[in-house]
Amino acid sequence: MRVLVTGAAGFLGRGLIVPFEARGDMLRLMDVMPFQSRHEVVVGSVADLDVCVRAAAGMEALVIAHMAPRTPGAYDSPTAGFDINVKGTANLFHAAVQHGIKAVVVISSTSVFDRHKQEPHPHDLPLQPLGYYSLSKACQELIAETFAREHGIRVACLRCGYIMDGDANVDKYGHVVTERNPPCTDRRDIGEVARLCLERPDIVYETFNVMSAEESLTLFDVRYTCERLGWKPKYDFHWLRTPKPKGPA
Repeated sequence: MRVLVTGAAGFLGRGLIVPFEARGDMLRLMDVMPFQSRHEVVVGSVADLDVCVRAAAGMEALVIAHMAPRTPGAYDSPTAGFDINVKGTANLFHAAVQHGIKAVVVISSTSVFDRHKQEPHPHDLPLQPLGYYSLSKACQELIAETFAREHGIRVACLRCGYIMDGDANVDKYGHVVTERNPPCTDRRDIGEVARLCLERPDIVYETFNVMSAEESLTLFDVRYTCERLGWKPKYDFHWLRTPKPKGPA
């Protein structure tokens, strides 16, 4: 399969492509910053429609994994988050239509239902964002659903938890993680779910919660993801200790 991956130079992108590499897919990797890879590289901003159209040419599938950096103050206003997360996603779906791409995965976030207080959290929980970051991720899902409905693109939105690398036990900021929590999500597990979604012709538009820790099977309805896609998390973080229960205040 010929797959364009955006945000490919970032922490998530570098791990997400591993399952695709293992299956021998032809990858085209896109990021705003120059980077080295054995795959074809496109350097440019997803906020530039012409760049997106050129990057999508000849591709069969698309994984939208870019995100405006969550640096201090970045989401105090809608500027960066909406220009990259929202406009960039719309540009890529527009490019997909132009090139006849029929399978897209959007890397979303559990933040899209930040205002929900219920537990457990089903995989199809309605959008209730809180703040500019989660609003931008919710807008990505709305764009995805619209293009799926209007243009017949098969779309899966992956609502991922706390993204980590299970070998190094670090998160995207380089922080070492010592405790296992339900949202822990290995970046390669995300890639494997994305790969499986692209290969499923019966997906129309669907949302999947994607987390790796065993506790997420029930708390975040990850069992649905496993059963629907025939997937099992490879990096379940069983080697990390569970948090100690909080005592009375």
